[in-house]
Amino acid sequence: MQLKKYQERALDALDVFLSEAVTKPHTVAYNIACQVGEPGFYASAYEPLQSLPRVPYCCLRLPTGGGKTLLGAHSVGIAHKHRMDAPQYPVALWLVPSAKIAEQTLGALKTPGHPYRAALEKPFGGAVRVLGIDERRQITPQDVATMAHVIVATVQSFRIAQAEQRNVYKDDENFEAFFKGRALPDGLMRNPATAEKRPGEISWSFANVMRLVRPVMIVDEAHNFVTGLSEETGARLDPSAIIEFTATPLQSNVIVSATADELKAEQMIKLPIHLTQHTGWESAIIHALQQRAGLDRIATEANEPIRPIALYQAQARTEGAEATVDVVKAKLIEHGIAEDAIAVATGDQRELDGIDLFAPDCKIEHVITVEALREGWDCSFAYVFCSVANIQSATAVEQLLGRVLRMPFAKRRPVEELNRAYAHVTGIGFHAAANKLKDTLVAMGFDERTARDEIIAQRAADAAAAVLPMPGRSPLAPVSLPAAPDVAAMPLEVRDALTIVGEGEGVSVVIDPEASDEVLDQIGAILAPLAGDNDPSASIAAHKERRQAAATPSQRGESFTIPGMVLEQYGELDLVEPTTLLDLAGWTLDGVDPSLPGFALSEAPDVVTVDVADGQVRISREASQQILQLEDETAWTAADLSRWLDRTTSQIDISQPVFLEYCRRVVVNLVDNEGVSLAALVRAKDVLRRAIADRVKQLRAEAGQTGMQMLLGDIAPSLGLGENAFRFEEGRYQPPRPYSGSHTWKKHFYPRPDDLRDGGEEFRCAVALDDHPGIKHWVRNIVRGSHSYWLPTSTDRFYPDFVAELTDGRMLVLEYKGAHLANTEDTAEKANIGARLEEISGGNIVFWMAVRAKDPDFPAWLDAKLAATD
Repeated sequence: MQLKKYQERALDALDVFLSEAVTKPHTVAYNIACQVGEPGFYASAYEPLQSLPRVPYCCLRLPTGGGKTLLGAHSVGIAHKHRMDAPQYPVALWLVPSAKIAEQTLGALKTPGHPYRAALEKPFGGAVRVLGIDERRQITPQDVATMAHVIVATVQSFRIAQAEQRNVYKDDENFEAFFKGRALPDGLMRNPATAEKRPGEISWSFANVMRLVRPVMIVDEAHNFVTGLSEETGARLDPSAIIEFTATPLQSNVIVSATADELKAEQMIKLPIHLTQHTGWESAIIHALQQRAGLDRIATEANEPIRPIALYQAQARTEGAEATVDVVKAKLIEHGIAEDAIAVATGDQRELDGIDLFAPDCKIEHVITVEALREGWDCSFAYVFCSVANIQSATAVEQLLGRVLRMPFAKRRPVEELNRAYAHVTGIGFHAAANKLKDTLVAMGFDERTARDEIIAQRAADAAAAVLPMPGRSPLAPVSLPAAPDVAAMPLEVRDALTIVGEGEGVSVVIDPEASDEVLDQIGAILAPLAGDNDPSASIAAHKERRQAAATPSQRGESFTIPGMVLEQYGELDLVEPTTLLDLAGWTLDGVDPSLPGFALSEAPDVVTVDVADGQVRISREASQQILQLEDETAWTAADLSRWLDRTTSQIDISQPVFLEYCRRVVVNLVDNEGVSLAALVRAKDVLRRAIADRVKQLRAEAGQTGMQMLLGDIAPSLGLGENAFRFEEGRYQPPRPYSGSHTWKKHFYPRPDDLRDGGEEFRCAVALDDHPGIKHWVRNIVRGSHSYWLPTSTDRFYPDFVAELTDGRMLVLEYKGAHLANTEDTAEKANIGARLEEISGGNIVFWMAVRAKDPDFPAWLDAKLAATD
């Protein structure tokens, strides 16, 4: 499964944290990882667990629908490769908050071909075994030495209170082989003095087995367990690393925070939410089932493999409750829904158990619950959420609403209706309902402004006076009619944009202000002959004009294009990538000197010390001996070690045979020419892997710099058009961190720019661009966005901070640097490639490297820059 950009960033941050924690204090490793993961306001001072200060502990914050389980599967291999006293294969203890989630996680991790399983298997060549906590007795020392193990359990299995009642802490003869014939470390639990068997001796318990193998601990939404680890519990399990995944972190050393905007940009969730408020629960149910039927028809006509599902939150069976589970079900059946299309999922009725909702022959279209789906239920076919309970109970709504936000197959559908979620609520006014849903979205990881903007009044069934637009939307006054119009005769899209308030004589028709121009025109034509003096045609026309005037250029259908930098290769023009520069320089590892500058290994009587660059790693001989007793690493050959290095050090631009041979030559050189024993290299194989990776990175950078010099010198690139140009238009800008400040932008090409903080230096740059008379429109460029503008550097892509179209037809590419970055090699290289771009464009593209130290009066310098290149 292809990872999303925010998922790659999360795993990169984890890799950096665990890698740096090997040689540096965890506080330093955390700060370095935060630079990669960008946790935002979740960043704080690193706080080690009091019970486990030597264990690296971090948290990855992902909103609902962000793929926590997938990243957890990838994390097992990442954590293992950075464990210094590691055997060949790891043991992972995967903790979840409930039995239902444990069941689902187990099912996915055990299924061959499942993306989670594939992510687990990749680092270990498929040698992976997944077990539930009830299957733990199947583990043997021989198994642990020959394949990776993942044990899935609930946090309750390891609660320390009354440990003697927890099976994982009980003496078990099945684990005897782990304890016999080897020296055992201190801290293992002992049987009570009153035990019938082996009183007072070290317990052959599963918890003690974990203490021996030191598992990596993956914690899924169970932060209370981690932060509550007692001294005694920590000593009993002694994990090698703790990695927490949650949408709502506490004090968890957050190294990455993915925003819900990023999930939307990566097509992971359905947004916006179309909210309908109803005066009665019957109306809410009827509208919800009709909407589900309409979505089903749309999916069928579009040949989409989706069966939309409606999720109903009924009232609990208490005194005075009307819309209980039985009543809601009866109402659905009354309106023609087949009983076998309805499933009830409550504490008493579990009609979803064993049902595959994704199966083509599954008939379930409606699911009724109270709170039973708050954990462990996940089906992206859920589109419609209908609450006839009290929506003010936000804790009950949050997880239920989350079930209708996940995007089927994590891919936007061609039909826009299938990219949205739909909510129907009862009991309170629209604004109160909208505010409650907004609060729920904020709790699920949205920033407050995004949460507000993603809730749209689709249809309102409250009194006309209570149906007000969300902030920033142009209102349309309700239309009074002497009698209700014939809604059944109207086209579906028109019906969806109208709400009829009242019955019999004298009704009000509320028009959705978000309806398209075409639908609004149809509404005007239909209502005009019925409304008499209240003809809405004029107000509809005025509303369309206001909406058009307030729209950004992208919303008006405009576009602009900036050429890319291209080179002719093999008869075709291609964008210049960092890999292009490597090709120019003839990058290869064939014949490269296999020595590793700066790498040295020495062994002392009590410790093994490996010096790499400025870090030292100390491995206790006792720990090494324990590992050797489980796995005789001295039995490895140079070929075995080379294959391990090749398998654990991914190099996407080097073929596997070439890299494997390079690893072999490095190992042979160290053993034959530098006098390092093979056994010592195996014991320090992770440090060797890191040294090789650093050396290859250095060689690659040197080749990239050679290629860059060629691009800046004798080899002349040109400007690329068509598919080699960067086009800005509607639908090609999804800001991961949309601007949420108070400034009103006049010239930004899209509604909300990305990642600007009021008062910041880049904010002041943006204001200057927005105010400059020579700027037609501008874009805050998104770093690593799918359609963002970029230029090549010797190691990566360079995403300038701003791009703009000038009123005279030229283009502006602007990169801003603070004074502390003004004189770095990175800044100099970006300035050079920008100057080359301006040169080959013949002045049609203006590149400006604005530096705070040199350009304090930004507007004046912008004037001068544009005039100088005119």
